Amino acid sequence: MIFDILFLPFVFFIGLVTSYEDIKYGKVRNKWIILGLSWGLLIIVFFFIWYFVASPITRYYHFEIQNLPDNSPVSVFTVSLGYLGRVVLNAIIAFMIAFLMWRSDAWAAGDAKLFTVYSLLIPFEYYWKSFLPYFPSFVLLINIFIPIFLYLLIRSIVYFLRFLYLKISQPRVTEKKKLFDKKKIGERLKSMGVMLLGFISIFLFFGLLQKPIKNSFNIDVSSLQMFIFAGFIIFSGSLAKIFQKAITFKIIIAFLFLMLAYGFSSFPSATWQILKQTIQNMIIFMIVLGLFRASIDFHILKTGSREIKIEELGPGMNLEETIISEIKKDGKYYYQHIGRIYPEGLTLEQAEFIKKWLKEKKKEVEIIKIYKPFPFVAWMFFGVVITLILKSSLFHLFLNLK
Repeated sequence: MIFDILFLPFVFFIGLVTSYEDIKYGKVRNKWIILGLSWGLLIIVFFFIWYFVASPITRYYHFEIQNLPDNSPVSVFTVSLGYLGRVVLNAIIAFMIAFLMWRSDAWAAGDAKLFTVYSLLIPFEYYWKSFLPYFPSFVLLINIFIPIFLYLLIRSIVYFLRFLYLKISQPRVTEKKKLFDKKKIGERLKSMGVMLLGFISIFLFFGLLQKPIKNSFNIDVSSLQMFIFAGFIIFSGSLAKIFQKAITFKIIIAFLFLMLAYGFSSFPSATWQILKQTIQNMIIFMIVLGLFRASIDFHILKTGSREIKIEELGPGMNLEETIISEIKKDGKYYYQHIGRIYPEGLTLEQAEFIKKWLKEKKKEVEIIKIYKPFPFVAWMFFGVVITLILKSSLFHLFLNLK
């Protein structure tokens, strides 16, 4: 298709350049974002205008310039306005999702903008095996995060095994430090319990109302289950904060009660079967997810940070959460001088105020820990390549292996 020729070279060029700069300099320059957005929007505007002028221009070329007979068949090439509209809608939704993920500290502003560029430039044909109406680029989102999760999981398992070996063979070498916070574990178990109830409600909804919705509105919602499931995995960190709120628990309980009441009154045997299967699957999923997140936290704690002197703290660095928590206890100072810290790191002013606070309040501290930069942009481009090769999501691929 024409969009392969027009868009894919830009996808690979921007992907390679931004990956190199992210690995070497730790940032994405806006000029590459502007280049991708400008090119994509220029092509869309061109084909929008071409749709209305293609016929007269084509006829003029064939009949006036080439002097073909008046009754000669002439083919007119255009791109449907519906397709162009879906491309724009997909890019808008991608921008909204990326913005929300940036606001929830899931990734940096440059990563969010780059995801929008990829969503605009990747043709829809590369999503067709797992196509999601209105937001096909959700496939790309899945293919970005699953390889990252698997990479971190494998690294954390390897390091954990090494850690156990050292602890058994050389007990004095290991740090006498509490690896897990009981309070955080309790909060996580609570949020996962609420998430479990939410999963049960959602799958009851799809199981009981899938056919009525399809018969009444001719909409097949079954394909949404996979994407909701993947969405829970990708956004589990941000969703955990939401699931800890009392209002969320009340809403989920009310929705679950309505689904159970409707199901047992209309389809008792089917409802019981769906409920039983969902609970079994979700308990297994929650255990795996819990172990997965615990291993990731362990990996970040033990290998994802490095020590620096307080004087070396500067813009673009990310402090370990324990230090931020200590400063937050001095609420007036924190909200007056530091405020929100975004994933792209500290600003120059924030770094200076943190150094000042540490020198005044923690005089005994000379060394602090910061998180090592993670080349997320390179992994994002890897997700793009996976999408172009598979024309589907990795999640969909794993399900088809059963």
